[in-house]
Amino acid sequence: MKLSDIILEQDNWTKFKKEAKELENELKDTYNRDDISVTIIQHSNGDKAMGEVSIQVKEALPSIEYQNMKNFISAKGFEVTGGANYADDDGDRYFYPDIKFEFDLWNYQKLF
Repeated sequence: MKLSDIILEQDNWTKFKKEAKELENELKDTYNRDDISVTIIQHSNGDKAMGEVSIQVKEALPSIEYQNMKNFISAKGFEVTGGANYADDDGDRYFYPDIKFEFDLWNYQKLF
């Protein structure tokens, strides 16, 4: 990759900020929770984007609620690629339950 490509490249970290906020609000409304955050970034190769739903709680969610959230993400057309229903404090930082997902950029207009 040339330096000019890097300098002129769109900001992969904020390109989907609006869409992430929309999905976050929809999840908050659907599950009646204020502790959900969503981030979506574009892969550097430019053909996919990946996202993460983080539920900022200090213990694992009930299994059925976590599975329902994963199903909700899948039903929206995203491919769930990982995550864990796990929370921990290692003394340095907190680990929250999360759901990782991705989607093809050519298809994103249909998703939002």
